[in-house]
Amino acid sequence: MKNHILILQKHLINLALLLLVLLVVPSTRAGENLDSLFVEARHAAIELENRALAIELCRHALEVNPNYHDFRILMGRCYSWEGNYDKAEAELGQVVEAVESYQDARNALLDVYTWSKQDDKALDLLESSVQMYPNDVGYKLKQLMILESQGKISDATAVADEILLIDPVNKTVLEYKNRITVSEITRSTTLRYTYNRLAETNTEWQFLVVEPSLDPWHWISLEHKESFSFGPIIIKLNYANRFKNSATQIEVESYPVLRKGTYLYTGIGLSKSDLFPSFRMGLEIFQALPNDFEASLGFRYLEVPDNQIPIYVGSLGKYWQSYWISVKTYVSPSNSSLSKSWVLGVRKYLANPSNHIELYAGSGVSPDANLGGEEIDFLGSRSFGVNFKIEIKSQYDLNLGMSLSNLETRTDAFRGDSGIQVSFTKNY
Repeated sequence: MKNHILILQKHLINLALLLLVLLVVPSTRAGENLDSLFVEARHAAIELENRALAIELCRHALEVNPNYHDFRILMGRCYSWEGNYDKAEAELGQVVEAVESYQDARNALLDVYTWSKQDDKALDLLESSVQMYPNDVGYKLKQLMILESQGKISDATAVADEILLIDPVNKTVLEYKNRITVSEITRSTTLRYTYNRLAETNTEWQFLVVEPSLDPWHWISLEHKESFSFGPIIIKLNYANRFKNSATQIEVESYPVLRKGTYLYTGIGLSKSDLFPSFRMGLEIFQALPNDFEASLGFRYLEVPDNQIPIYVGSLGKYWQSYWISVKTYVSPSNSSLSKSWVLGVRKYLANPSNHIELYAGSGVSPDANLGGEEIDFLGSRSFGVNFKIEIKSQYDLNLGMSLSNLETRTDAFRGDSGIQVSFTKNY
């Protein structure tokens, strides 16, 4: 009974307010009263959450002055909040048509299109909004989100690049760029060459090899990425020449996307030569976390002559301004360098994510690196490196890298390794 009385009192108060407005507005100066009425209508819509009263107040005001657009915008928003998108679109569309540069009306209509899942209408309105306000990052971000949701990755990436010209450290765009590296609908072909100079050293801290005492290590890799709706598949053909021996290896990797922010890494490799592991496989799940973090857990498995090695892997990374900072560790029950491996990397994005420089340092052998069969049994290692990626032309990327490492091949016996890497990628 008490609740019914309260509801009745609320309706009586709203009715009294409406009658008061209807009586007062025509009797005095309309401009001043309409300003006061807008405050009351906004209060009714937002504070009282009485959208019906707010709409009635807006209707009355528009009868007095049809060009008082703030009332029509407020009425359109009330309709949209109530889920009446057709009426909201009709009211807000009138304002956008009458005053094209009115951003409040554009933003309200964009919300209507977004909430009612009218993506094509939203994109049309965003296109004209971007032309009118080319430096407004907000409009471009909305374009990016809609295009990505539609699977139009190439168009979304073009918008992302435009945003980075205005705001090079935009976190949303950098996250998007990192996300689509494993899920974008595209294809690419990469040719990679690696050269390593090797020499026996007297200490574990000699990295730069000036006079090689061992045959160098040549590595050529040809890889092709083809993407599907579930994510990309990468096929690699590797050729190695070392100690006057040659070998080949085939690898297949994929990055299936499970949901937004969650994807897998899967990989398998086969070789008939001891220069490579005869069999390798991997599985790892990556998950985006709050505050721009990303974590992963997984495993690797390697087979070399007379040895089968399981390896557990985990990583944690974070975006900070225009940097991507990550640490990855590999844990194995074996007595080799794989049992105590970690890699710390810091990537700095430059003009856009297609251009970046990355520094890394590590200890132990990484099963994800260019790994020969014999390195698995080494006792330990220390390594440093730098990679520089640059977009030399639209659809063409160049990657340059240099690495320095020292490996403990057996107790108190060390090997220095200085290498360079060059790769060229054609994106389709």
